Amino acid sequence: YMASGFRSSVWDPSMILGQIFFMQCFFYVSLGVLLVVASILFGTQKSVDQLFNYHEFEGVYDGWMMVGVFVLNAFSSALALWWVVRRAKQCLDFSVTVYLIHALICLCYGGFPKSFVWWITNIVCLVVMAVTGEYLCMRTELAVIPLLSSGASSAGRG
Repeated sequence: YMASGFRSSVWDPSMILGQIFFMQCFFYVSLGVLLVVASILFGTQKSVDQLFNYHEFEGVYDGWMMVGVFVLNAFSSALALWWVVRRAKQCLDFSVTVYLIHALICLCYGGFPKSFVWWITNIVCLVVMAVTGEYLCMRTELAVIPLLSSGASSAGRG
């Protein structure tokens, strides 16, 4: 544990569970909003099946819409990683957790996903979420930290 609190490494299971809960909620709210918007734009039927049933990835028109929505959701979930997790080295862990929980819910809802497109889409989206989240977090982690306050630097100039 570091005295300043910066990058403290205290094991805090309640914080981690809270972050997992938030990420999962964000994942589904974002996915739901994107699916509603896409369904309205493309004139497809809105259904909870779009969230959890692998059969929704079948068909040329609906399947491509689903793939596009899931990819957009991976990018928005990466933004949530950046906002909530804030650590590049934890982005992969949280991304895998989100997609494993999603796969388990899909398994319970509609059976074992037998669609090749469903598997490829979710694996690619997991990678997109993790890599984009890591990139955003690294940019924040590597931002220049000023060593002198503005008052101290201007005092030396006078």
